[in-house]
Amino acid sequence: MPERTRPPNDSIQALEGISRDTVFEHSGAANMVVASDTTLLAVNGRFEELTGYSKEEVEGKMSWTKLVHPDDLERMTEIHRMRRENPSLVPASYEYRFLTINGDIRWGLLTGATLANGSRSLISVVDVTLLKEKEATLSRTERFYKNIVHTQTELIIRFTPDLVLTFVNDAYCRFYGESRESLIGRTFTHHVLPEDIEEQRNYFSGITPENPIQEIEERTKVSSGEIRWQHWTDKGIFDEAGILVEIQSSGRDITDLHRTREKLDDTIEKLRHSFGLSIEMAGKIIEVRDPFTAGHQRRVARLAKAIAAEMGLDRDQIIATELASLAHDVGKIQVPSEILSKPGVLHAAEWAIIRQHPIYSSNILKTLQTPWNLAEIALQHHERVD
Repeated sequence: MPERTRPPNDSIQALEGISRDTVFEHSGAANMVVASDTTLLAVNGRFEELTGYSKEEVEGKMSWTKLVHPDDLERMTEIHRMRRENPSLVPASYEYRFLTINGDIRWGLLTGATLANGSRSLISVVDVTLLKEKEATLSRTERFYKNIVHTQTELIIRFTPDLVLTFVNDAYCRFYGESRESLIGRTFTHHVLPEDIEEQRNYFSGITPENPIQEIEERTKVSSGEIRWQHWTDKGIFDEAGILVEIQSSGRDITDLHRTREKLDDTIEKLRHSFGLSIEMAGKIIEVRDPFTAGHQRRVARLAKAIAAEMGLDRDQIIATELASLAHDVGKIQVPSEILSKPGVLHAAEWAIIRQHPIYSSNILKTLQTPWNLAEIALQHHERVD
């Protein structure tokens, strides 16, 4: 590019009343006065700091195009032309890349205005390289975490306390067969069974600063109309005043697990029923051999089951209590019938044999494969508190 040569006083005249000792020189931005033919007529000290060029090297000698990154030059040249021909179409400020004397690439935020008859422009450039680097780092970080979130197989969502979705990941969209655009900004209650909505709202009301994380298993309806089961972990996000502002949730489909549980429960119920029938048959045999305690085991079972339920034991413990009660005297089958049915007073030896029946019951029940420790319960049923 040919070197410009202009009279030395052009740089001063170009300012047209702008004091180089005040705003132009000390504004904090790299200021330039540019001629219509792109020649730099005047620059300030900050320009020298940013570019590495001295005033003597550029004023009246260099085109500003030498300082522009090649990829931005066409756009910048077009804006330079439009600033003179149709300034209303020129953006008030814009970013571009500029080159230093060492060839380093930096980012600048440029604002410009025409002077006098439009033959010259006043340009100010603020170095925003650090900001652009931080933006790039933030953008990479956001893409990294978005990639993690959107490639998760778990369903991840965020929503407001009134259940309006603010974020959904790809897995959530795939699960329900709906687009992100159709989900964001609306509640997810259309995925909830009508009879479960009130219970769900009550559940979310339990998320507090003291208990910010809750878990729930719930039913949901997918686009095909199928009812499926999900497990959700919900974490409340609170402001400085402790007010709930959002909830972040991660969920997974547990339909297969739930069906397996149902099958297992059904199997256990059938086993309990079958085992109960076997115990009842053994009990009837014992009643024939011991008519004095006929119906005793069934009555004990009903009473023990009721007590277990009143104590708040879980379903499995209640079943174990009932079955053990039905079977607790099964060991009497090993006691001679003449002792069991003897109408008179038992001798010490006979009473000692009777008192062994919990051990006999335990030994019999140990041979059975059951989910419950019935043998231990039967062994203890005549133990005293003291």
